[in-house]
Amino acid sequence: RWQKIFMIPLWSKMAVFWNKMFLTIIVLLIVLFLDAVREVRKYSAVHLNEKAANVNTNAFDHIQMKLFRSQRNLYLSGFSLFLWLVLRRTVTLLTQLAKGMASHAALETQVNDATEAARKYMAENEKLQE
Repeated sequence: RWQKIFMIPLWSKMAVFWNKMFLTIIVLLIVLFLDAVREVRKYSAVHLNEKAANVNTNAFDHIQMKLFRSQRNLYLSGFSLFLWLVLRRTVTLLTQLAKGMASHAALETQVNDATEAARKYMAENEKLQE
């Protein structure tokens, strides 16, 4: 039943669109991840310089806040990128499994038909020999 539903030509057209969207989202997540890495490095360097200079606490707290936000963005974008790639791999493996199961079922019916035909011909051969 599901094969009939998913064999509609509309799905193949949508698959091309969603593959492009997937690649766009991956590129966006990579850009966000690299931006977060840059921000963490920037504020980590400022953090060390400001701590050594012993400036007022408000500026130090502001830098700590920016460092925390950049680290949060790094973790979120990195984890999102990782999960997106895991999801893509899972979908790919499930698709391959479904195709393999479909081809296995088709081969099994073919083998059963060939076996039935062979039995039929053997029975006819035995009748002719008698």
